[in-house]
Amino acid sequence: MSVHSGRGGSPDVEKQMDVKTESITEDTEPQVSKPLMAVFSAGAVIAVFMASIQAVIPASFFVQAVAPWGVDTSSLWMLAAYLIGYVAFILPTQRLADIFGHFVTFWLGLILFVVFTGVAGHAATAYTFAVLRAFQGIGAGMVTSVCVQMAGAHVSERNRSLLVGALAAAQLFGIGAAHIVGGALAVDDKFRWSIYLAAPIAALPAILCTPALIKDMVIREHSESFVQRVLKFDGIGTLLLFGAAIMLTSGLTFGGNEHKWSSAIVLCLIVFGSLCVVLFLVWDSFGASRPIFNSRWLKERNLQISMLAVLLISMAFFANAVYVPIMYITVRHNTTDVAGRMTAPYWGVSMGAAVIAGLVIRIRPAVARPVAWAGLAIGAVFSGLYYTIETETTSLAKERAFYALAGLGVGLAYPAVLYMAQTSVPRNERGSAACVAHFLSVVGGMLGLILYQACLKSRLIINLDPIFSQSKFLTSFDIRAMDIAGLEVSGGTITMYVPDLAPKIGEGMTNALHTTFMLSVPFLGAALLATLLYKRSHH
Repeated sequence: MSVHSGRGGSPDVEKQMDVKTESITEDTEPQVSKPLMAVFSAGAVIAVFMASIQAVIPASFFVQAVAPWGVDTSSLWMLAAYLIGYVAFILPTQRLADIFGHFVTFWLGLILFVVFTGVAGHAATAYTFAVLRAFQGIGAGMVTSVCVQMAGAHVSERNRSLLVGALAAAQLFGIGAAHIVGGALAVDDKFRWSIYLAAPIAALPAILCTPALIKDMVIREHSESFVQRVLKFDGIGTLLLFGAAIMLTSGLTFGGNEHKWSSAIVLCLIVFGSLCVVLFLVWDSFGASRPIFNSRWLKERNLQISMLAVLLISMAFFANAVYVPIMYITVRHNTTDVAGRMTAPYWGVSMGAAVIAGLVIRIRPAVARPVAWAGLAIGAVFSGLYYTIETETTSLAKERAFYALAGLGVGLAYPAVLYMAQTSVPRNERGSAACVAHFLSVVGGMLGLILYQACLKSRLIINLDPIFSQSKFLTSFDIRAMDIAGLEVSGGTITMYVPDLAPKIGEGMTNALHTTFMLSVPFLGAALLATLLYKRSHH
């Protein structure tokens, strides 16, 4: 864990502690054996895949409107409920592991995840489903937090890039494959099994990670009693972070969907959520006896740049993997599983690129920066080119090729910036850095989903409202009050009853989709500009 300056430490003392921290090497720290870590890393990769696919999979049957709950409840809220619990417990789990140890914390999270997977899949209403999914997300956050923290702390420097590449590929695979798996089960009216399938998958991390966690219990040396560690738990920081996650996610989810952006409830949630973030950062830097963020990290330029890049890249790839299938669902009238297969080039190529990037960086660590630059440039350029293509009814080859190249860029850049984040801090803090990067990747995913859906709905309203006003039948639909899933599905249904307006409706929906998806270009472009400021040398 991090070495902290504490309250009121002098600059000389902090400098001496920094020097001492930087002198720590792999040989001076108690380590889990390499075979155990190899097995543990495999379990960590599966855990990240499991948590990622569960984050997105409800969208596959809510967009298709096959669930018994219909589309009267926001499909985005079904994702956000899980992600709130997920992201709110990633960082506090570091402190829980200080008290209970990695083994107990991991198994507590795994039990929560499996139990609420079962009860959420059996939920009778959409609102019950959302609440239970939040607890499922808490379990996922605890499990993945322990996995990435342990792996980042104990993996050898030689194999670090391989681990980072595998974890990045697992996250990309889980998010991208959700529409295929969930859509296929939804078509067969077995949508509940898209939730239930997480339980057997969870058995693999349990089997693979437990031996290393038991060994970690043996080698961990505690200089304090259990009671002392409990008393030093950063409860204030945890509550501030938890409150910020709930308020910001809720405000950004409700805004533009259930409530207007100018409504009092949305503004209050966003303002007070932002205030909690500021208070958390102030408390963590100056008041906490055991801060989650090490104050010295604020001076590490490469670390800060990497964390910003992780946030921006995840905003793009989460939203692309989730919402590009909507283009195939609405414009081409495909089912969700078919639409998911149409987007396989994006996440399939990005997976392979992530693994290749890890291998290349393992051979030559110095190429991490150029790999990040090349990936972000490729991703930004081909994302822009892909979204300017007019949809063709005869051939998908051109747009799928450009989509695959956009995925290539993301797959190269994502593990490279994750590697830079971990190697920008001293050896004994790399587990914490890995955990914070994972936290920001999920935060970025939430922001990407929220921004894309808000933009998509606003563009659909702007484009379809004038068309709907031309028909007496269509004026009965209140576009502004419709959930985004209803807007996505309504185009194909309405054209059956008003065929003369079908071309205009299709054109308006396509324009809304293309305009929305262009958001990935500024996201990846901003990440590229930030990474150009990397210093040549880092820890």
